[in-house]
Amino acid sequence: MATATAIVGVAYLLTGAGLLVLLREPIRRPDKPGSTGFALAVLGISLWPLSQGVNYFVAGAGPSLGLWTLRLSAASIISVGWVLVAGEVTGRLSPSLPVAAASAAYVLVELLLVVTNGAHGLVFGPATTLDGTIPVVAYGPWFWVQTAVNYGLIAVGTGLLVVEWSRSSGLRRRQTAVLSVAVIPPIVANLATLFGPVPTVHDLTPFGLVGSGLLLSWALYRAEFLDIVPVARQVAMAEMQDAVVTLDDEDRVVDCNRAARARFDIPASYAGDPVERYLPSLDGLGASDGPVPTDSGTVTADGDGSPTDAESLDPAVVTATVDGESHSFSVSVSPVVEGGSTVARVVVLRDITPIKRRERELEEREAELDLLRQILSRVLRHNIRNKLTTIRGNADLLAETATGDDAARVDRIVEASDELIALSEKARTIEDLVERTDETATYDLRVVAERVVGRVRERYPGATYTVDGAEACTVETGSGIESAVECLVENAVEHNDAADPTVRVTVGCAGGGAEIRVSDDGPGISEHEREVIGRREETPLAHSSGIGLWIVSWVADRCDADLSFDVDEDGSTVSFRFADAR
Repeated sequence: MATATAIVGVAYLLTGAGLLVLLREPIRRPDKPGSTGFALAVLGISLWPLSQGVNYFVAGAGPSLGLWTLRLSAASIISVGWVLVAGEVTGRLSPSLPVAAASAAYVLVELLLVVTNGAHGLVFGPATTLDGTIPVVAYGPWFWVQTAVNYGLIAVGTGLLVVEWSRSSGLRRRQTAVLSVAVIPPIVANLATLFGPVPTVHDLTPFGLVGSGLLLSWALYRAEFLDIVPVARQVAMAEMQDAVVTLDDEDRVVDCNRAARARFDIPASYAGDPVERYLPSLDGLGASDGPVPTDSGTVTADGDGSPTDAESLDPAVVTATVDGESHSFSVSVSPVVEGGSTVARVVVLRDITPIKRRERELEEREAELDLLRQILSRVLRHNIRNKLTTIRGNADLLAETATGDDAARVDRIVEASDELIALSEKARTIEDLVERTDETATYDLRVVAERVVGRVRERYPGATYTVDGAEACTVETGSGIESAVECLVENAVEHNDAADPTVRVTVGCAGGGAEIRVSDDGPGISEHEREVIGRREETPLAHSSGIGLWIVSWVADRCDADLSFDVDEDGSTVSFRFADAR
């Protein structure tokens, strides 16, 4: 008999020790919702079989009743921990100083009543005896009160989990399902012990706790509880920074989150109030054929209240007064459909006041830049060109009579004037490109090459020009190709120090693509120039020597052309490649 009793005691001890393993996860993840309550619950379900197991090896009424008191406290710890688990997981309760104080007070009151039981007999009565080392307790009134409270706490926690299960999906649904049923085995075992359907003096509750341990292990390691803790949809909605308002089909407020109540001064007794009381801009959203005014138009509904103008819904913007200031909100409307008809709408209002303010600032800045561009590109360029033409004409007159050093000086004036006039022409080219940003045109690259070479030959007759390759190659692309090729041909002559510069323009058209290459036998485009164009950035310490290559780069970007530079000791080749050709 003693051996059998020892085996039972060892079984209880092993059960309690095994359940302690479940403490590993909440200790590793103390910041996860539910970890505090879970740790308390595991501590309680471990303490229960441990105290029971020790009781089998301890003789005497005093020690046995002390260990029985530990089991009584374990029941309270389990109940409190379970409510905390459910409260944290569902977002209804979080560990705080008042909660901790109330929980500790509950357990301490129970211990105090046990210690003073001899004076009042509320916990166990004088008929309590020992069966070997195990107390056979005559339960007093407090025991039943405490049992009722513990069962009530467990019922509340489980109810919260069941409600959350019914509203959830996916991983969260699996987690709450496992937690909800984890309390069933110990409750069944405890009720069997308390009301005696099984004739035994042994406490069956620890064996039920083993079932709970298995289910909690499943929750931890298979349902990833305390590893991945999804946020409840209700909690997420309540804590959203965007205002969320739910309206019925008569534009009455039936629900709203904390952000909506704070921003629009919606009181706690909002249910059933018309939305126009708090947000006049949304009045009419749920009514038949009712419009919602927006900054860009109206949001209109058809006969069943469904929006009919998708463009006005996305994006729709309404204005409202918040703290005495006008704010802009983008509006997203989602219908709630039941039985084939729209019964409500969920309206999400995102405060975009800073964005609208920035848009206005950018519009003002764009207007200023456009004015500046007009001044620089038209007024200044026009005036500068006129003055340069005057300087150039007078320099030509002086050149007719100047001799010696004066003639050299006049030649430098003429040369500088020509360079500035050419620069002015490039500025006009850039202006034209900017004004024709969205234009497309069809080009025959062979015709473009021959026209460009003809114009440049007139200005620089001392060079040798050739055009070869495909006789015809048509591309449809953005405007500016001819200007870009002319800049390349002109640069190839201007920056060529050979006695007889040679420039070759080659047109290629094969495999559905097209290419136009400009090659020269000069010193080539420097690496520094290519780096500046590649970075798309002019700085005081890194800048291009002219704007011709910038025009080439801009045109390549606008035309979705692949621009490449090939430079070696024989000269340089710049290529435009187009994906499509005819």
